[in-house]
Amino acid sequence: MLSNDLKKTIQQNYSTLVKNKNLQNRPGQKKMIAEIANCLSSVEIDEEGKRISPYPPLCVVEAGTGIGKTIAYLLSVIPLAKAMEKKVILATATVALQEQVMNKDIPDLLQHSEMQFSYSLAKGRGRYLCLSKLDNVLKSSSSQDAMLDLYGLELEDPTEADRVLYQDMLDALIDSKWKGDRDDWPTVLDDTQWRNVAVEKGQCSGNRCSNYSNCCFFKSRNNMQKADCIVANHDLVLADLSLGGGVILPPPEDCIYIFDEAHHLPLKGVNHFSHYIRLRGTLTWLDRMTTIYKGMTAELGKDGELKVQLEKARVAAEQTRAVLQEHLPIFQEFTDRSEAANAAGDITQFRFDQGILPDAMREVSHTILLEFRELEERLRKISDRLKDFMENESGDIDRQTAENWFPVVGIMVTRAEGSIALWRAFSIEDHGDYAPNARWITYKPLGNEMEITLSSSPVLAADALTDYLWNECFAAVLTSATLTALGNFDFLTMRSGLHENTVYRCIPSPFDFYNKASLRIPIEGFDPSDNDGHTQAIVELLPELIEEGKGALVLFSSRRQMQLVQQGLDETMQFKILSQDEHSKQELIRLHKERVDKGQTSIIFGLASMTEGIDLPGDYCTHVIIAKIPFAVPNDPVEATLGEWIKGQGKNPFQEISVPEASMKLIQASGRLLRTESDTGTITILDERLLKKFYGKGILDSLPPYRRDAFTRDSLFVVSES
Repeated sequence: MLSNDLKKTIQQNYSTLVKNKNLQNRPGQKKMIAEIANCLSSVEIDEEGKRISPYPPLCVVEAGTGIGKTIAYLLSVIPLAKAMEKKVILATATVALQEQVMNKDIPDLLQHSEMQFSYSLAKGRGRYLCLSKLDNVLKSSSSQDAMLDLYGLELEDPTEADRVLYQDMLDALIDSKWKGDRDDWPTVLDDTQWRNVAVEKGQCSGNRCSNYSNCCFFKSRNNMQKADCIVANHDLVLADLSLGGGVILPPPEDCIYIFDEAHHLPLKGVNHFSHYIRLRGTLTWLDRMTTIYKGMTAELGKDGELKVQLEKARVAAEQTRAVLQEHLPIFQEFTDRSEAANAAGDITQFRFDQGILPDAMREVSHTILLEFRELEERLRKISDRLKDFMENESGDIDRQTAENWFPVVGIMVTRAEGSIALWRAFSIEDHGDYAPNARWITYKPLGNEMEITLSSSPVLAADALTDYLWNECFAAVLTSATLTALGNFDFLTMRSGLHENTVYRCIPSPFDFYNKASLRIPIEGFDPSDNDGHTQAIVELLPELIEEGKGALVLFSSRRQMQLVQQGLDETMQFKILSQDEHSKQELIRLHKERVDKGQTSIIFGLASMTEGIDLPGDYCTHVIIAKIPFAVPNDPVEATLGEWIKGQGKNPFQEISVPEASMKLIQASGRLLRTESDTGTITILDERLLKKFYGKGILDSLPPYRRDAFTRDSLFVVSES
C-alpha cells in the first residue's frame, strides 16, 4: 500500500518539475508514475526490510513515444527505494540511452524538482584503462610479449603510433584531463588499441595491484557503491547475476531494478548464457601456452612451488591438446551434412535437432571436459601463488614480476573457463521439463584447414532470468515503447519468464497517428518469396518514393538485398544514399543531418540496428520505407531449436514465435517516423503479404493507428483506403 506521505512526495516532485520547466501535465506520464508506484508498494517486508512476498513486484509498462517514461520511472521508483532503503539499478540496453540518462535526464530532474538523490555510472572493467597494462605496454616486458603471443592473430605488437597514443593517455591521466574511461577518450579507439591497455575478465588482481589506489575502475566502483541510483546496462546486470549477484552490483535482494528498452532483455539473456569454442584456435592456443610456460619458468622458476605448478600446467596443456586433437574427427564428420550459414556459402553449419547430440559426441565432450578442468585447476594454483607474492613483499619472486605475469595467467584461466562451459554444455542432456539448449557446429575455411566452431545456447532466457533475477530481486520495472506483440504481452512473458502476478500496463502514445502519418502497402508486385523480383521492384519504385530536399530511412532485413538495391539504382540516386555498410552509426546520422540542413535529399540505408535508438525528427525523416516484414532468418539455430520445442508441445512455431517477433520489429521500425507531436510523414512497407496472408491483418492491427492506403506498382499515387 502506497503511504500518503509517499503519494504526497511523488505528486509534489511532479508538480514542481512541471512548473519549473513550464511544461504541460501529461496524462500518460502521470498514469505511468501511479501504476509503477502502486505496484512496487505492494511488496511485503519484514522488520529488517527484507522482502517476504513470495514473488517480487514486477511492473511491465509499455509506454508509447511521447510519454516521457524516463522521468516517470525515476519520479516513482526513487522515492520508494529511498523509503525502503533499497538501491535503484537503472539498466539500459544501449550506450546512447545510458549517456542520455546520466548526462541529461537525471541532472535535469534534480535541477527542476525537489528530489535529492545520488547517482553513479556503472560499467564493466573492460571499459576502463588498466594502469599496470599501460605501464607494461609503454616499457615493453616479457610478460607483455607473452600476452601478445597468447592472443596470436587477435593482437599485434603496438605500433609506434599506438605507443604515442598510450603516452598521451598517461599524460591525460597525470593532468587529470581523463579518468580512464574508454567512452570519454576524445578519439575513436579500435578494439586492438584498447585491448592492449584494458583489463579483461580474470586479469585484474584487485587490491593486490600496486596501482589499486589510483585504479580508474575501482575509483568508479567506490563511487557507485555509495549512490542511491546506479545507471548500468543489461549486460552488466546479467554478468553480476550469473556470478551469484552482489559481486559487481549490490545484492539483488537489496535492489529495485528498472530495465529500460526491456524488449532487449530476453535476447540479452540468451546471449549471456550461450557458449562457443573454436577447435583449431584452441589447439593453437594450447600450443602457444607451452612456449609461454618456458618464459614464465625462466622468470618465476626461482620459486620452487611455482616451478612445480608451471611444469604440471605445461603437461596438462599438452595432454589437453592431445586429447582434443585425437577426438577432432567426431566433430568433422558433419561437414558434408552442413548447410550454408551465410550469403556467400563459404561458411556452413550443422544444427542438432532439438539440441540432442549423439551419445558418442556427448561422451567425447565429457572426456575433453575433464582435461580442461585439470588444466584450469593447474592454472588456478599458479594464479593463487602469484597473488601470494603480490600480497607479501618477501619471497623469491618480487611483487612487480608477479604483477606483470598475473594478467597472462588470467587470460589462460578465463579461456579455460570458457572452454569448460562449452564442453559441459556438450556433455549433458537437457531436462525434459525445460526448454532445450540449441547446439550446432559451424565450419569455416581457414587456409588449407577448416575452423570448426562448437556452439551451445539456451533457446529462452526465461529459466535463467527466473532463477537469477525474478526469484532474487526486491522488485523490478520493465519498460519500453514496444513490449507487446500482436496486441498482448504473451510473447514477452514466454521469453522472459515473468511470474503470474506480474502487473502489465499499456499506455498509448499521445501522438495523433491517423492524421500525422499514412501507412502504404502494395496490393501486388512485391512478393519477398521471389528474391530477385522483389529486389528489382524496390529498385524501380524507390526513386518515386523519395521526396526531394527531405530525409528518408530505408530499412532492410537482409544486407545482401540492401547492397543489391543500392547497386541497382542509377548514379544520381546512389549519390543521395548513406549506407550503414559505409559509415558508423554516429557518423551516418551526422552526415545525414548535415545534408538535410543544406536542403539536400538524403537517404539512409540501414539494417536491424537502425530500427531503434536513432532520432530523426522533422525533415530529417519524412518517409520510412521498410523492404519487407522482418521475419527471423530461417537457419538461425536458436530460433529453429525453439521452434522444434514449441512444435513438440502441439503449438505452431510460426504463429507462436515468428509472427509476434516480426510484429514487434515492425512496430520499432515504423516508430522511426514520428518522433515529436509536430512530425508528419509516410511509412511504406514493400511487402504484399500484409494484405494477402492470414497473419497480415494481425500484424497491421498491432501497429499504431496510422491512416492506411494500398497501392499497385502501376498506380503508386492512385491510392485506395484499405
